[in-house]
Amino acid sequence: MRNGPPARRRLLGTSVAAVMATLLASCGSGQAAPTRHHRSATTTTTVAPTTSTTTTTTVPSAVPTTVPAPVVPTPGWSSPATVLAPAGGITGLSCLSDVLCVAVGGGVNHADAADNSGAGVALSWDGAIWSPPSVWYPAPPTGTVTAPFRPAVACASGPLCLIVDGSGHTSYGDGTAWSTPAPLAQPEPAPTSGQPDPGQPGGRTAAVSCTPGRFCALADNLGHVAVLRGGRWSQPRTLTTPFGGIGTSGTSLVQTGRVGVACSGPSTCTAFIGTGVATWDGGHWSTTPSPFGASGIKGDTAVACPTTNLCVAVHGTSVTIGHGATWSPPRYIDGIGSLDTISCPTATFCLAADGSGDVVTWDGATWSSPRRVVPYPTNYTVNGTSASCPTAQFCLVINGDGDYATFQGEGPLTTPTTSPPAVGLPALGG
Repeated sequence: MRNGPPARRRLLGTSVAAVMATLLASCGSGQAAPTRHHRSATTTTTVAPTTSTTTTTTVPSAVPTTVPAPVVPTPGWSSPATVLAPAGGITGLSCLSDVLCVAVGGGVNHADAADNSGAGVALSWDGAIWSPPSVWYPAPPTGTVTAPFRPAVACASGPLCLIVDGSGHTSYGDGTAWSTPAPLAQPEPAPTSGQPDPGQPGGRTAAVSCTPGRFCALADNLGHVAVLRGGRWSQPRTLTTPFGGIGTSGTSLVQTGRVGVACSGPSTCTAFIGTGVATWDGGHWSTTPSPFGASGIKGDTAVACPTTNLCVAVHGTSVTIGHGATWSPPRYIDGIGSLDTISCPTATFCLAADGSGDVVTWDGATWSSPRRVVPYPTNYTVNGTSASCPTAQFCLVINGDGDYATFQGEGPLTTPTTSPPAVGLPALGG
């Protein structure tokens, strides 16, 4: 891990948590207010708000399940370390700064040989240590775990973090305290399938993107999209194959892997689902053929949009760059393949990672050669890699096993020096 003053980071993380405890306790309507977990160096206690009907629990810490394989040090990158991954592995990551990152995972992912499953959990990172896992989607006391499916997370200013999963559930919180998971409304119109099935239930995936104005958009690999505005989720829409695209026109978009969605503002979002690119204009979704063509149906796809007129998407070994409705032909940038995550905090810096633990970076003109920063996962090999760069000076990359590394670029870090204002969480009911 990169050098830095851990005490300052823990203090700042504690101050943010204190503000959020007050903020969450005062939340009025919609989903139940989250339970708050207060963390110290030696104890963990739980204080339940008087209006909550939800119990958020923590999973006891344990010895990490993997030991990072040797990775040749890369300039700017920390040596790999490991945080204990939940049953089901790590599946998503979002960082607001170099002292506030949230990773999510668990559930029913069919991601390892033993087919482990468990509660949906989140872990928060304060720049020095990871918190104990907090449960946002409890596992049933007995019987088979049926959800969540490969959860994803997006954090925006507040802090407000939103978790979605492939089963259509959402939860919100500050990284350690979470609201009761709520299902989205049934999609309209009903899906029609004329393309390959996304696979077993654990193969259902979702992606989410949020802007500072508390606007969010989600997409899943069954072709459903929805937006969060004014504290309410819209009824999910089922997107269909665009005219002139790969597949039968009018059948719902599907993908056997992770999908991508990115919003640069409340009226500009882009989602990649199978053979289609979906665009949100502030009022409606429309679809056009994906530049990845038929290959977009299988494997993971990710997209990042640092500005309203620039998006960068990765799939397999290739990248495509979009300016408005125009996309460049896919360009080969990673010989290892399986590019499954990308983060672009600015128009002149992007970082993409593949399932093997290699990263490639973009300076607005050229792509770097792949560099290994975390080892290939040995347990949860299906979950892929997750990366988040809140600025061009800081990135965190983590794989399904919980092996992670951090990047510090040149220049000062843009770490907040004060706690964000308490503006209140919206009601996120459907």
